[in-house]
Amino acid sequence: MVNENEHIGTIVKNLSPLHDLEYKVVFSMHENTFFQKLVSTEVIDRTRVKPIEYFKSLMFLEYFTKVVEPGYTVCDNLETISKKLRESEREKGEDKGEKGSSYLNLETVVFETGLFAKEALVKSGKKALTKKQESEIRKRYDLERPVDLSSPNLRKLDPFYEAIGEMVASQLNDKSKPYLLGVKSRSDLGALVFSDSILGCIDDNATCTRVYSALANNNYYEASLIALKSLIYESSISKIQSAIEKNAK
Repeated sequence: MVNENEHIGTIVKNLSPLHDLEYKVVFSMHENTFFQKLVSTEVIDRTRVKPIEYFKSLMFLEYFTKVVEPGYTVCDNLETISKKLRESEREKGEDKGEKGSSYLNLETVVFETGLFAKEALVKSGKKALTKKQESEIRKRYDLERPVDLSSPNLRKLDPFYEAIGEMVASQLNDKSKPYLLGVKSRSDLGALVFSDSILGCIDDNATCTRVYSALANNNYYEASLIALKSLIYESSISKIQSAIEKNAK
């Protein structure tokens, strides 16, 4: 029976690359393949996050910027926060590199993204996502078609990609990992990581129950929409400040 690592590895193997850029100096072949298959260069080049949460943050932002809100303004906002924190560290003579607060944590990424989405609604005179907006999100979600695994050759296990599957699975909390087996597309995988990232940052049992109920039915889009709405409600400047302070400790 196929496990989560094998399944996701096979899915990633059969995805068309988003780009062919290689970051040879810092990253391994597996990590570069992860980038090429799952994250656009626009997100990679703008994201400065602590190593332990780096890949998960990239996948979270990739889903938001491709499916939820096309464009990279939220990445620019995060880059600005990082640069200001770095300047502050240098002024104090406390430049700690990757251990410093200018390398953001996932919580800061998540709440800044939520606040960005909330402010976009306010600017448009809305308090919540409209049915039209949800329909547009769905259309962008469906641009990524399910991977065709009908052929035995396509389903053939590849140790290289199994390792990438393990790398992807390691980004998720244990409760979310079983739902990797139902993933059929790049959008499904992005929605799962997006939802899992949000659930790890908010304290809302009702939202958790609804998200996992949607995931149990292999409705990854619906799970991500439920998580997004909760994030928009929860996000605030104070939540971002709290995340930054936590990251500085």
